[in-house]
Amino acid sequence: MNILKNSKIVILILIIGFLLRINNYTTNPPRGASSDEYTYSFLGMSILKTGVPTSWSYFPQYSEHAHNFNLTIDHIYFPMVTPYFDHPPLFGILVGEWAILNGETTFDSITLGTIRQIPILLGMITSILVYLLALRIYGKKTAIWSLLIYSTATIFVMETRTVFAENLFTPLLLLSILTVSSINKHISYKRAITLGIIAGASLWVKELGIVVFLSVISILLMQKVKFKMLIILTSIFIFSGLCYMLYGYFYNWELFKSIVFVQSAREIGPHTLYSLFFNPIVVNKQYMDGWYLLGFVSFFSSFTNFDKNKLLLIPAFVYFFLCLFFLTSKAEMGWYMIPLFPFFAIFSARQLIESIQNKGWYIFVVTLFIGMFAIQYRIEPKYGLSEIGFRVLLVLLFAPLFITGILKKEKLFTLFSNWWFYLLIFATALITYRYIHPL
Repeated sequence: MNILKNSKIVILILIIGFLLRINNYTTNPPRGASSDEYTYSFLGMSILKTGVPTSWSYFPQYSEHAHNFNLTIDHIYFPMVTPYFDHPPLFGILVGEWAILNGETTFDSITLGTIRQIPILLGMITSILVYLLALRIYGKKTAIWSLLIYSTATIFVMETRTVFAENLFTPLLLLSILTVSSINKHISYKRAITLGIIAGASLWVKELGIVVFLSVISILLMQKVKFKMLIILTSIFIFSGLCYMLYGYFYNWELFKSIVFVQSAREIGPHTLYSLFFNPIVVNKQYMDGWYLLGFVSFFSSFTNFDKNKLLLIPAFVYFFLCLFFLTSKAEMGWYMIPLFPFFAIFSARQLIESIQNKGWYIFVVTLFIGMFAIQYRIEPKYGLSEIGFRVLLVLLFAPLFITGILKKEKLFTLFSNWWFYLLIFATALITYRYIHPL
């Protein structure tokens, strides 16, 4: 009976997440917020129709080594180049094939209404993996709360409805962790081959796909699996990497090398850390989502119990570290954070649940971040907010928790903590449903 009940709850949350993702999905974020959404569509369609990767790029290296032509679609200009090497082709092929199947067979016929259906579908797959991963590592309640956060948080929903390769890389990363989580010291040939294929495929989605390989190898080394299995996994990954280099060699090796080099030579620095922490972005606009900020707090506080959380901490930290290592410190590219969103959701849910079980006060941290977020985006725009009104809201938010906590009314404090979480989720879902992209 409990299994059936939990299944109904999970399905309901998935439906809510799906409805939030499809609500106004063609207009928010708006067309032109990032022309990179068309990048992948052009890339995949050109490979499928002509056999040559073609898309738009501003890198000057293309002027010397590639064919260049101009394309304008509904007042958006695209400096087209062929062959094109800014991104690996796998995600583009997926999006391009979907556009072709829907009758959009030319560059100027591609619509967001069609191509955004792919990341929405991938977002639902990721949601299921979030639940399964949290369920396997932490249990039912954490799995359900993680799914609630991932399905409703505004920045999570908006970024995962847009056409970026991170939306394919993310479920691949989670699938690899889910596979590793069932391995102790013994790993079968089938599992080693499967992990090698996932790691190799991730490299064909994003260059940062190397995170899958590094994370899986690190975890398996800690679990002291047989060296022979690591060789099998590594060999498959290396073969995939060599095939990607062969892909570049086949079309234009000099151009391929120059694009890889220029992308690895971006201006970086410590400011990147500040940008990732305090500048949450929905595609191209800052959006101060409390769940994003709370996610970072929960992520780093989870290191206090590394052994318990290592299956998630290792891949999350490897990805975060490589973002610091490679990302430019100046551009606003919020989509690079998409692979961290599932980890933020799970860590936040787990930290809160552990705190409630231990009669801790982490609910105050959650209420602070998410409560301020709700006041800023839900209450202030609709009703206005005076100084007195703001102070009254703060008292209403914190007083019940504070009073029951101080008086050590443990049962009442636990009850309030649980209901406060659901209240904050409800407010988050409303904000996400009514989201309008900032001007």
